[in-house]
Amino acid sequence: MGLIRFRGILSIWKARVIPRNAAPWSDHWTVRTAAIAAHLRWIGPDSLMLVGDSLFELVPPHPLEGLKVVNAGFGGATAANVYASIASSVVWSALKANPPAKAVIQVGTNDSKTGADPVKVAEKTMAICSLFRSIGAESIVFAIPPIEEKKTAFRSASVASAINDATRQACLRRGVSFIDPYVAIRGSNDVTEDGIHLARGAVVALVDAIRAA
Repeated sequence: MGLIRFRGILSIWKARVIPRNAAPWSDHWTVRTAAIAAHLRWIGPDSLMLVGDSLFELVPPHPLEGLKVVNAGFGGATAANVYASIASSVVWSALKANPPAKAVIQVGTNDSKTGADPVKVAEKTMAICSLFRSIGAESIVFAIPPIEEKKTAFRSASVASAINDATRQACLRRGVSFIDPYVAIRGSNDVTEDGIHLARGAVVALVDAIRAA
C-alpha cells in the first residue's frame, strides 16, 4: 500500500472516529478508538468496560484474566475527550450492538490543572454515565488517584482532590456508585512513578477495585 493511499485511509478514519475540535487529533487516539470498537465486537455484549485515560490504558491485561474486559483507556484524555471518544460514531455503533454490563469510569486526572473547574469535570463524568445508562449498562465511577506534586509540575493535587469531591457529590445526586480504589494508600509517598502515572502498589489497588466492581 502506498504512503499517499495510507494517509488517505487514516484521514477517513479520523473523520469517522473523533469529531473535530472535540478530542485530540493524534493518530494514537484514532487507532485506540478503532481498537476499542473492534474489541467490543470481538468480546460481544455483557463485558466490563474500562473508560478513562492512560491510568486505565496502562493496566496490564494479565491481572484481569477471567474477566470480559474492554479497555477503553486513552492516554492524555480529559473528561471531555473521553466523552467525545465514547460518543464517536465508530465506538457508539459498536456499543449499541454490544452493550457492556458495566462501565468503570475514571476521568479527571488530565483535567487536574490550575484553573480547571471541578464541577464541569464532574458534569462531564455524569454525561458519560448517561451514555452508558441509555444502552442499559451500569456505571461505576472511580475516584482519581492523588497527584504527587513533588514529582510533577504539570498537575495540581488540590484540583484533583476538588474533582473527586465534586464527582462524589454528583454521583450521590444521580444515584451512581462512587468508589475510591486508592483510599488505603492516599498520603503515602509512592502512589505514582512520576506524580501522575501509577506505581505498582497503586496499580494493584486499582486492579483489585476493578475485579470487585
